[in-house]
Amino acid sequence: MSTLGTKGCYLTFDAASQGTLFVHWSETPIEGAIAFFAPRKNVPGFKFKQNGGRSELIREMSGGTGERIKRYYSGWCQYVKLAKSFQAAFVMYAFDVLPMVDIALIDGAKESDNIVPVVVGEPVESLATMSAVGTVPHPNPCFTATTFSKEYFISTGNKEGVALPI
Repeated sequence: MSTLGTKGCYLTFDAASQGTLFVHWSETPIEGAIAFFAPRKNVPGFKFKQNGGRSELIREMSGGTGERIKRYYSGWCQYVKLAKSFQAAFVMYAFDVLPMVDIALIDGAKESDNIVPVVVGEPVESLATMSAVGTVPHPNPCFTATTFSKEYFISTGNKEGVALPI
């Protein structure tokens, strides 16, 4: 696990409904989690209690090609966007239950050297200045440049996977 503590929101996968990503709010680690964020903003108590803290993020993403794999990448982007909304630090774990992804962020506070790659096991301490997230299949060189405009980043990300403003 990470140095972020254990109370927060975990990203998990279940094969149900043709492959589903879940957000799972918990005060303790969730076995099999593929990512975690530790919120700095107050989280309503019901998020931890309702349905045991578990809610569906995206479904019908198994199958590995076309629209289904795009749904998987979109789920990752939505999870990072949710993390930003809670002013969270975020970490992606190593996993083998699903295809590995490359995730990159664009730091809207910088005009150059604004690409922030997400490295497995290394927390992104703040998403506050991040203006977009992109998720693509691993390995993929599309986010290896150090500087992108937000528009180009999103366009490139959507050609290779999914990217969206956050």
